[in-house]
Parts: sequence; C-alpha cells; structure tokens
Amino acid sequence: MTAFHDWLDGILHNELSEEIKAVCFNLYEDGGDKWSIEFVGAGSFDEDDPDWACDEVLALRDAPFTLERAVEWNEFLEEAEQLIADYLQNGAYADKLKQYKAVAVGFIDSDLSILYRA
Repeated sequence: MTAFHDWLDGILHNELSEEIKAVCFNLYEDGGDKWSIEFVGAGSFDEDDPDWACDEVLALRDAPFTLERAVEWNEFLEEAEQLIADYLQNGAYADKLKQYKAVAVGFIDSDLSILYRA
C-alpha cells in the first residue's frame, strides 16, 4: 500500500484548485493484466446525479497509479476501494482529502462507490 500512498501524497501535497468540490478515483483496465487509478477533482458533487464526477476541474490522466494484477474487474475495484479507504484512515494528507464533499471510486462506465462524505 505504500506505493499508492506515495502516489497520492505526491498529488495532495500540491496546492489544488479551490474549484474542486469532490474527488473521484477513476479506474481503467489497460489490458494485459494492467490496471490504472486516475485522480479526478470535480467541480460539483450531487449524490443524486450519477455524472457529478464528469464535472472535471482536474484530471491527472498522464500520471495514473498503475498495478499489474491477473484479476477480474470486480476484484480490482475491491482492491482500489481498500487502497483508498486505507489512505482515508492512515494517509499523510487524509485530512486534506476529507475536506472535500465526497471521495468516490469506480470504473468510468459504471456506478461510483462513495467511500467518504463530509
């Protein structure tokens, strides 16, 4: 889990846009047992609108966290949820992440799991 913490520390130690209201971790299957987690800052949050994360203020597509795992998509989702939940409890910048209205995770073409609500 340290590699994920290091990656997220590298993002959160920076001054991020004040326009960000919520954070979403987008998940991607890259093929060949490779998976990516992308950090997205959204300019709005509405739990009743499943597309709130599309209101992107910041998307770090060029610097995702990547893992190589021979797993199914649902297993990777569970692993990503665990990584983020652990960061929310133990991460160096967990308090900064908790200043947003919500923290969610999910594949871009499916429902989001909200792991934290302010």
